[in-house]
Amino acid sequence: MTRSIVGALVGLLVLSCAIGASAGIPDPDNSTVELTDTSAPGMTTCPLGDGSVYQYVKVYALNGDSNPIAGIPWSSFFFTTVGGDCYFTHVDDETDGNGMIRFEVVGSEGIVELDPNYLEIIPQIYTVALTVGAQLECNSYDMNTDGTVGLADFGMFSAIYGTMDKSGDYNWDGTVGLADFGMFSAHYGHSE
Repeated sequence: MTRSIVGALVGLLVLSCAIGASAGIPDPDNSTVELTDTSAPGMTTCPLGDGSVYQYVKVYALNGDSNPIAGIPWSSFFFTTVGGDCYFTHVDDETDGNGMIRFEVVGSEGIVELDPNYLEIIPQIYTVALTVGAQLECNSYDMNTDGTVGLADFGMFSAIYGTMDKSGDYNWDGTVGLADFGMFSAHYGHSE
């Protein structure tokens, strides 16, 4: 009788460990990514690599039961981008109680020739790549994509001034205006 109780307890312990282990494994179908910078729904880049910073890419780590996984360190997250180069800096040190962690995105000079004009961002947690990505719209001060923000770019910008053309809407407010001109001017002459 004692042996069967000990055997049952050992079996429960093994089952408990198995359940606990799977609770910390991100599920690629349940885990998600979202873009949250409502003040700037896109990112503006410069050939010098000193464009705007996009805040935030949020990744939610959820297990197979759709429960959040807290405590995953930022260094366990990796990103694949399709359409250009950028780098990600962590804002949070680890996932919180909702399984969420935030990253900022900074575009490098490699984004200026995007076609279509967005980055596909695919997060990976440990070795688990998420099955969904996020599309981040991008534009550039180097409008003709020759590697320098120069006179030709100024001509292109001038032609769309006052319109709703996203390619010159650097502050993402819906209109190409004076604020966008100020931003363009600050990057004039920048080169790869």
